[in-house]
Amino acid sequence: MTNSFLRVFTTLWIAIAPVFAMAQADTAGKKPAAKPADSLKKPVELKEVKISTRKNYIEQKIDRTVLNIDAQITNTGTNALELLEKAPGVMVDQDGKISMKGQQGVIVLIDNRPTYLTGTALAAYLKSLPSGSISQIELIPNPPARYDASGSAGMINIRTRKLTISGLNGTLNLGLGYSPNWRHNESLSLNYRKNKFNFFSNLAYNVHNSWRRLDIDRWFYNDAGQQVSAFEQTTIMHPKNSSPNIKAGMDFYASASTTVGLVFTGAYSRGDENKAVQAIASQPSGITDSVISARNKQHDWLNNNGLNLNLSHKFDSLGHELTTDLDYIVYHSSSSQQFLNQVYNVSAGRQTSDELHADLPSSIHIYTAKADYEHPLSDKAKLSVGLKGSYVNTDNTASYFQLRGNDRIPDYDKTNHFLYKEHINAVYINLNKEWKRLSVQAGLRMEQTLMNGRQLGNSIKPDSSFRQSYTNLFPTLYLSYKLDSARDKLTLYYGRRVHRPFYQDLNPFIFLLDKFSYFAGNPYLRPEFSNKVDLNFNHDNKLNIDIFYNISTSLISEVIEQEQGIFISRTGNIGKMRFFGISTNLSLKGGKWYTLNLYSEAVTNDFSGLPGNNGNHVKSFYFYINPNNQFSFGKGWGAELSGMYVTPNQSAQFKKKALYNINAGIQKQILHENGTVKFTVRDVLDHFRPQGDILNIPNTRASYYNAFDNRVATFSFTYNFSKGMATTKKRDTGGAGSEQERVKN
Repeated sequence: MTNSFLRVFTTLWIAIAPVFAMAQADTAGKKPAAKPADSLKKPVELKEVKISTRKNYIEQKIDRTVLNIDAQITNTGTNALELLEKAPGVMVDQDGKISMKGQQGVIVLIDNRPTYLTGTALAAYLKSLPSGSISQIELIPNPPARYDASGSAGMINIRTRKLTISGLNGTLNLGLGYSPNWRHNESLSLNYRKNKFNFFSNLAYNVHNSWRRLDIDRWFYNDAGQQVSAFEQTTIMHPKNSSPNIKAGMDFYASASTTVGLVFTGAYSRGDENKAVQAIASQPSGITDSVISARNKQHDWLNNNGLNLNLSHKFDSLGHELTTDLDYIVYHSSSSQQFLNQVYNVSAGRQTSDELHADLPSSIHIYTAKADYEHPLSDKAKLSVGLKGSYVNTDNTASYFQLRGNDRIPDYDKTNHFLYKEHINAVYINLNKEWKRLSVQAGLRMEQTLMNGRQLGNSIKPDSSFRQSYTNLFPTLYLSYKLDSARDKLTLYYGRRVHRPFYQDLNPFIFLLDKFSYFAGNPYLRPEFSNKVDLNFNHDNKLNIDIFYNISTSLISEVIEQEQGIFISRTGNIGKMRFFGISTNLSLKGGKWYTLNLYSEAVTNDFSGLPGNNGNHVKSFYFYINPNNQFSFGKGWGAELSGMYVTPNQSAQFKKKALYNINAGIQKQILHENGTVKFTVRDVLDHFRPQGDILNIPNTRASYYNAFDNRVATFSFTYNFSKGMATTKKRDTGGAGSEQERVKN
């Protein structure tokens, strides 16, 4: 494995080394056209820099919505997952699954690089990233051809902080929160730039103590529709988690046109969770048959390390540019579980007990190499081409044991060892052209996917394996037209995308949530394909209206089944979905003291081919609104009032009730405006309670109710310090930008 990575590394470095050498030769052989280099030698010291205006929370661009994290008071003292919960058009369910504009299948990037995580693993990682280390969140529902085609609902790119001012600069964040449990987070961002070197780091530590209550009620029927039994279950969970993480790197400005960068990222999570389960099984008359009590314990740890080597070279001031990236990412995780179940049979007056242990180690190794080249053409046109290769190797083990006294007896029916490998090769071409009013961007991406999985056998299960390979084309098209008013613009988008099954979902093993709820993988999952059309009207970045339509085939979604009273959650291809909606985003200012950002969307969806539904269509409509009010009272005082509301709706098998919450906060700038203290309360009314019904389970009716400590009061302190100097800008090349601005994350 290491040798293959070294071969890829060596091959790409051989390809880019001449560029590096050419850049050095250009610098040595020419008389310093080197005014930009001179600027590195002659810094101009600034004694004080004050920013008199604050960025808007929402900025609208042609292909994305940008959220400036510092612009909202209640963002402080939170983590990346909580920031996404507040983002316009983004919803995070009780299990950490992320949807955008009502659709799941969102790909999450950190500094334009995929996380390669999903579900609970992704949620745990995002919780480890404090808001103090994040500068922006980009919502990209319609990514251009340069991005991977993965993600039927689009992409979310989280940009971490990195300063480029010469000298030493930094930001310190301290946060202390209370729900009914204490939590805290600390982060420190440092940046030091001198001459041709720029060093940066983000250090963070997050401790999160929480609780959650999950009620699931189930009613079972015979084929004649008569109830035969009922099962009521309540689970109380107390998860505790500590998550240090680090990002550190260096940029070397080899010349005015060439930059080489090295970045290390590490995220480490340790957690414990205690679950107390109480359940009652009863007859149709309501008479109790049995009472079940369970005490479950779980210990988890996750190590995530990544190394990136990047190079960028500008061939001239017109925009000829080459960028390359080499990445190696490794995830190691493990979960140790204990299930102690006691069942009291009321009619027999007898109690039985059983104890099950599980060890669940997992590792993922990811190698990627990519290169992008931009070539300006005449008459405001630009050609972009690129290629990418990735290799993923996963190894997952699930070892279950029945405890008999002091002996651990293997449970081969649940035990599993799953190996999975995947290669994806991609190439794209993209063309931009601008006229006086019309702008056109057309792209085509081709991706080849090669994958194989193997489930190792044991004494009662044979080996099994599968292979899949497919090559697909993904076109994208943007047409943008400026109306009579220079401030008004219409943009039409079309794109085709793919949602590939996540690695964990392909693993056929059974993962126990508790004695009555399992998760099982599906090695026969097929990729989901979608075609999207989007018409956008933008007025002066103050009013944005989107009309969007999406049709997805082989839709990947959670499927709930039941076998002998046990609920089994699988991921399956459930048919087709049509998705049509309209969204608006309005930004208004009332003098210097008030700003309103108001996002809303109205969506209708149509599912066909749902399990247990005999091929019938299931249609649903919902309305979602997310207002944010910012107040500035002068003398450093400010406040915020925000919230969200979504009407009842249905997504596949889940019929959900309405949800809403309200957030509030107040802040004061201190220490000559270098420091800020804030007090915030999330979910002031403590009313964010996801609940609803689970539909289309044969001979079964079910409902669920979630309660958790979403109301959190947080006190935080932020301090910005600088001993830096701004460099004199002596090179202005229009769209190409200056050397100082070209820092690759």
